[in-house]
Amino acid sequence: MTPRRFVAALAIFAVAATGIGLSVLMFAPNRTPSPPAPIPRAEPSVPTPAEFRIGVVVTDQNCTGPNGCVYKYRVEPKYVGLHPLPDNEITVTYQVTGGHRPQIGDFTVQGDQARVLQDVPLEGPPGARLQAAVTKIVG
Repeated sequence: MTPRRFVAALAIFAVAATGIGLSVLMFAPNRTPSPPAPIPRAEPSVPTPAEFRIGVVVTDQNCTGPNGCVYKYRVEPKYVGLHPLPDNEITVTYQVTGGHRPQIGDFTVQGDQARVLQDVPLEGPPGARLQAAVTKIVG
């Protein structure tokens, strides 16, 4: 092989290798990580009944009457939703069961403060287990 042919073959090889290398770079996926998209901040909204859990605490009971017992209770609400509560006041209506008849009650929430009634009376059988569930939210 003469030196001219060798240089010509080397030049052709260099052009072909450059073309293949540029083609691979153009069609290969971009490997530089893009910055993560910002997580949108949850906007306050009126919660659904499923976003509240209500505990019932019996504060007193009197089982001397002819109709069974008279229980006094208070509710302990807990918000379990994933978005912030609205700034305006909302009213949460609930139903307490376990007495002779279901009893409807409500409490208000503004910000992270709830206003609940204390020592609410309810007639029921001896050994009643009082439970509460949210039925409606207005706000």
